[in-house]
Amino acid sequence: MLRAGCRAALRVGPRGREPGAGGRRRRYYSSGPTKVFGRDRVKFMESLVVGDIAELKPDQGTLSLFTNEEGGILDDLIVTSTSEQHLYVVSNAGCREKDWALMQGRAEELRAAGGDVHLEVSENVLLALQGPSAVQVLQTGVSDDLAKLPFMSSAAMGVFGVPGCRVTRCGYTGEDGVEISVPVGRAVELVELLLRDPQVQLAGLAARDSLRLEAGLCLYGNDIDETTTPVEAALVWTLGKRRRVAMDFPGARVIVPQIKGKVKRKRVGLISTGPPIRPHMPILSPEGRPIGRWGAQKWPLGGCLGLATPSLACLHWPPFPLLCHNPGGRTLTLARLAWPSPCVTKSNLQSSQAGPHVKEEGTAACVGSAHLGPSSGGGWLAHTAVLTLTHHLSLLCPGEVTSGCPSPCLKKNVAMGYVEGEQSRVGTVLAVEVRKKSCPALVTRMPFVPTRYHTLK
Repeated sequence: MLRAGCRAALRVGPRGREPGAGGRRRRYYSSGPTKVFGRDRVKFMESLVVGDIAELKPDQGTLSLFTNEEGGILDDLIVTSTSEQHLYVVSNAGCREKDWALMQGRAEELRAAGGDVHLEVSENVLLALQGPSAVQVLQTGVSDDLAKLPFMSSAAMGVFGVPGCRVTRCGYTGEDGVEISVPVGRAVELVELLLRDPQVQLAGLAARDSLRLEAGLCLYGNDIDETTTPVEAALVWTLGKRRRVAMDFPGARVIVPQIKGKVKRKRVGLISTGPPIRPHMPILSPEGRPIGRWGAQKWPLGGCLGLATPSLACLHWPPFPLLCHNPGGRTLTLARLAWPSPCVTKSNLQSSQAGPHVKEEGTAACVGSAHLGPSSGGGWLAHTAVLTLTHHLSLLCPGEVTSGCPSPCLKKNVAMGYVEGEQSRVGTVLAVEVRKKSCPALVTRMPFVPTRYHTLK
């Protein structure tokens, strides 16, 4: 990424620049876009994403989501309907193989049914030029009037004498700026031309990450993934209104009811002072207790070694030994369970009145029961009994930070994470566990810093 007057305080100076053109390409470019051709290109794209692609005007784009039938997010992407009669698709480089397999598979299905669609991977790479001065800098190298190019629109043009480029007024920073699709063989040349302007500097991933977090934008793999629905991720705005009514996108039967109903968890913004908040830190109640919904969770146990007697079982489920007591019938109460569960503490067990059958492992402890099922031998002494473990003290939907860093603009810590629906209201006081200490945090509306996207007046 290149910054031109960007608000980020994190800079990449001469020492931060990677040596050689290959290093710069890895750090500042994304994978090549995909072009979708054919009369059924819109039908094809809408069979994969939640957005209303048919309503896009020429050279207008939209952020959308690939979803699966369970409502999970496979990736986020930008789809542009170009005036050159094709769709221009940009997704995450880290999901390139998965996304390509998804699109290619669906294209083959459509063609087999008589549809007209085919895909082409562009040999271009993407270069982001972001910040208040970005368009001013770029305008000196293009003939098009960039003032007429609003946010999420694009146009094909030459850039500083480099032909075959596409300039899109977007960028994952919350700032005004552009992403330039440039032929791979001319990418380094274009970077060097842009760097001749003293306002332009190279910016690394830390600067990009602080900017997108201040803007409240999700990072795939951190804040959203296949276990997250658009409603849980507070991305309902990506769902086209027509698509919601038709319920014709993958996962609609799960996602649409969530819009008016309740979800188990929701993405929120958090602000705190003190030590920085980082991903995977637990979100706690103001009193410092884990938040979430307590309940039972089941796992099948296979490969257990023989039962000793009808009243006492010595099972082995690698790597955990289970000692069970059977008061009668086919339910075994676990007297000891060496299960590393950091969210379940002695105080939690006592407050939940879990009973006496507890085996502590440091600060972790839990109880449960095992239910006998059919076995290969058909009796109590079966060598490979089939059991199901019910863990009565599982913390379902625990609160956890997914992204976090100090905000260079606010001089505070900003973070995103998931909490239960009742705790997602703006103004809710929570806490985050930082280095085994509870630090106060406040649920805050996002974006944390106002965005500066360019719109036409």
